[in-house]
Amino acid sequence: WLEFSVGVLPCPSELNRSGRARRKHACTTPCPSMMAAHRFAASVSRQLPLWLPQAPGLWARTATTAASASGVGHSGHLSADLLRNQHDVPKAESGMSHADKYLFDLNGYIVLRSVFSEEEVDAANKAVDAHIDTLHERTGRLRTSALYGRESKALKGDSVTGRKDMGGMLGWGKPHCEPFRQVLCHPRLIPVLTELMGVGYRLDHSPLMITQEVGAEGHTLHGGAVTESGEPAWPLAYSFSHGQMRNQLLTVCMQLADAGPEDGGFCVVPGSHKSNYSVPPALADLADPTLAEHVKQPAIAKGDCLIFTEAVLHGTLPWTASHQRRTVIYRFAPAGSAYGRGYQPTWPAAMTDGMTAAQLAVMESPYHPRMNRPFVGASGEACEARPREAFKVEFDEKVFGSRYF
Repeated sequence: WLEFSVGVLPCPSELNRSGRARRKHACTTPCPSMMAAHRFAASVSRQLPLWLPQAPGLWARTATTAASASGVGHSGHLSADLLRNQHDVPKAESGMSHADKYLFDLNGYIVLRSVFSEEEVDAANKAVDAHIDTLHERTGRLRTSALYGRESKALKGDSVTGRKDMGGMLGWGKPHCEPFRQVLCHPRLIPVLTELMGVGYRLDHSPLMITQEVGAEGHTLHGGAVTESGEPAWPLAYSFSHGQMRNQLLTVCMQLADAGPEDGGFCVVPGSHKSNYSVPPALADLADPTLAEHVKQPAIAKGDCLIFTEAVLHGTLPWTASHQRRTVIYRFAPAGSAYGRGYQPTWPAAMTDGMTAAQLAVMESPYHPRMNRPFVGASGEACEARPREAFKVEFDEKVFGSRYF
């Protein structure tokens, strides 16, 4: 199991400064150094747990190979694969480049270029045009530039034109629903969403299309890691732990019209997802030029995909371009997290009828992957969870009266 071989043991006197052997020890009669090594190996062997196979001697030359075969790490600890519960989803493979991960962690958002093809964008715009009568303008108390009882001069636009919203895209008849459903498990997005939320990510909010005409108002900056009252915004939290990013609520935007650098639209305070202090109201309203200079409006072309954590402070600038702004926003969450409740008791049947198995996996309600949760695989396929053992299910039914607790 762990082999001690005199013929390959480096004599301590032959180790160089780096600790590596300059040559292999070829002695057939062990020297004092080797005999001491034998005694050390024997003492280690005696201290091994009783459940480990005992060997006459120990040497690390073969430990890695033997340990890998048994599921035990080189130091005697159980390997990660052995510790992973058989019902857990597979370990997520990193699908983001190092540069993209760095930028998202740094800024709290990233723009993925040309995610949606020209044909996909055209199909989505034609579907929107076919349902243009369902576009609703926000007026009066619904205006978005005067939230929290404060009127923002910098965000009011022409003071008349409001933002217009549209929903229901996932429930439109075919083919109009298809360009919007494909966002749920788009091949360019699966690895990114999995990286940022883990295997088993789910749709948390019904998709919403935001439009703005020239002169339309903006939106008070909102979100952020800390609320204006100074409380941690736990439902929106961004965290980084043990080499992994996690977002409690992640927004994914399908861009259907160009938003140039001076057009208005989405704006953000880069890095604010890591802030430990409450948002100054003058920043949320863009009322202080010294604070407002930290607000950035990234250029986003049609077909691009903007992804940001809701923990980053963000909002909307008044629209100044002559063409209509069109942005479809989706909000996703990790498998066991939730903010919205549109899925209760189930999503409307029209939204899910005819969906693929992979799309339906993204529409699952929030619960842990170990509870037999289907998920989207790295290639976009629907993956079924491994069923829980029958004896566990039987016991839960006795205790709780149902298959799941």
